[in-house]
Amino acid sequence: MPTFYNGDNAGRGLSPGLWSNCPFIGDVRHDTNLGWFFFDDFTGFPLTANATAQAAIGNYKYFTSSSADPAIPIVEIGAAIGTGKMAYIPGGILQFASDGDDEGCSLASMAMPCQITRNGGRFWFEARLVTTTIADTKHGFVIGVAQTYGATLGATVPIAAAGTLADINFVGFHRLEGDGDKLDTIYKADGVTQVTVKADAITLVASTWLKVGMLYEPRDGKLYYYLNGVPLLNSKTIPSATGTDFPADVGLGLIFGLLNATGTTPGFTYVDWWGCAQLAT
Repeated sequence: MPTFYNGDNAGRGLSPGLWSNCPFIGDVRHDTNLGWFFFDDFTGFPLTANATAQAAIGNYKYFTSSSADPAIPIVEIGAAIGTGKMAYIPGGILQFASDGDDEGCSLASMAMPCQITRNGGRFWFEARLVTTTIADTKHGFVIGVAQTYGATLGATVPIAAAGTLADINFVGFHRLEGDGDKLDTIYKADGVTQVTVKADAITLVASTWLKVGMLYEPRDGKLYYYLNGVPLLNSKTIPSATGTDFPADVGLGLIFGLLNATGTTPGFTYVDWWGCAQLAT
């Protein structure tokens, strides 16, 4: 298990317990020979209308059901989180919500710059989020990295109507619609059954921010899942890019998706920021 610098992970930014060995952090230089680094605080995110078919926005593509309320990505400033509006904090926030059963919204990067494979470079991912409800059968969501090219966002992608993950290549975290206070660590290769690395790996608290992350460490060939800068106990040994049950043979980009399990007070999930990086090999 990684034993990097365990600094103050409690701040709203990137967790040093996860990122301290990333050469792009704490350095004004970004040597593109080393690899690449991406971070989005959503401070310049444009407002947009509902898109009942996948549409492009900036560096991303997105989808909203016809009555998504409000259309993602809107930064709302106002009352407390529990009322459906976000209390003011510095930086941008994306609100993901809809008001009908089996309705949802999703956002994914156009580019797929990373690959989690046995002979690949070290990889980092982290996002900060909060949910207004931890009740069961309200809404499910996924966050992590996926093969975004060729996966058309829609009413059943990245989450199917049954609340299961759609048939896509994905690595990350899944809040099942029937288990509102937990996050599972999962991965899936398209055409292969989804694998749960650890069920109920993270306990959610309503209206309480948390940071979820991942680190691929090529020294031992394992993918580690993180909560607030601290590695969780269960990891995944990564295969070579051979198209096995893990999506090691495809490029991956950032993705978030939400799908309601009810149309009655389904709640909201907010994403404050996300980022990822990978070293070149």
